[in-house]
Amino acid sequence: MIPGVEIADKIIQKTLCLSLLFFVFSSQVLVEAAPLEVEWKGCLLNVTAEGVPLSSILKEVSRKTGLEVRGSEHLKEPVTVHFSNLTLSKGLKRLLAYLNYILLEESTPDGDSLPTLLLVVGSNGTMPMDITFSDKDNDLQSPDPNTRLSRIQELLRTNPDQIENILYAATQDPDPSIRQLAYKHLYERGDKRVADILLNDARNKDSDIRKSAILSLGELSGSDAVEILRDATSDKNIDIRYAAFQQLSQMASHEGLSAIRARLTHPDPEIRIMAIEAMASKGEDFAFEAAMSTLHDSDELVRSKADGLIHELGAKERR
Repeated sequence: MIPGVEIADKIIQKTLCLSLLFFVFSSQVLVEAAPLEVEWKGCLLNVTAEGVPLSSILKEVSRKTGLEVRGSEHLKEPVTVHFSNLTLSKGLKRLLAYLNYILLEESTPDGDSLPTLLLVVGSNGTMPMDITFSDKDNDLQSPDPNTRLSRIQELLRTNPDQIENILYAATQDPDPSIRQLAYKHLYERGDKRVADILLNDARNKDSDIRKSAILSLGELSGSDAVEILRDATSDKNIDIRYAAFQQLSQMASHEGLSAIRARLTHPDPEIRIMAIEAMASKGEDFAFEAAMSTLHDSDELVRSKADGLIHELGAKERR
């Protein structure tokens, strides 16, 4: 071989070897340094992030799922998140637990709802550095609500650093008893953000979520919740109407009683009857007041309810 050619050949071989080593080293660094993984498989979302700005996580979720995201560019706080096999809606609720946002959904051909637009409108407070919801704790991810409830109760006793994060996640649990437990303990911890969660949930399109929020509103928010409870007395769901009247009747404040009195003249006779029953639950004087106010009602059933109540009260007096 010609000496010059041999030297050039050796230089090329060394260059290729160095390039290959650099490529391997770079690849290893990239693998080790990858702080964010987002998977979208079978309409289920998996997210693993270690100290990644929330804006970057949402951007990657948007890229993988097709969800349009607006207003997230200022969410620079690094967070740590771990969850798997959640629907897009539930995954977003985990990620956005500390934010005010609007989520628009569209119905799919199979009857489910799929988020199509996320609008981040602000923060509920200081974003925590770590909002880990790890699927390593199988009890919190169990399909059995009793197992999830027991695990949360156990964590409340041990009071780990992430207990508030766990409770915030529990406000989105599909089981109403777990949601109400989470509302109660967050409120007892003095976290004012739970009031906003309750107010939002009380207007949720899901009747089950509305009901559990209504049942907690009167107990936790007091007179501040009167307006929402009053509106809920005319909810399309009868169970929610009963729950709202129940909460209003248990309030010690004058506002709760005033809200019930106002329903004695509601256009719907069924709601007027519920108002009579709510007044009666507060005592005989209030029962008599409600009966006398509706004794000449335009609806026969309402009149009958009032007349029966008066006769019942009269019989008690004679005894």
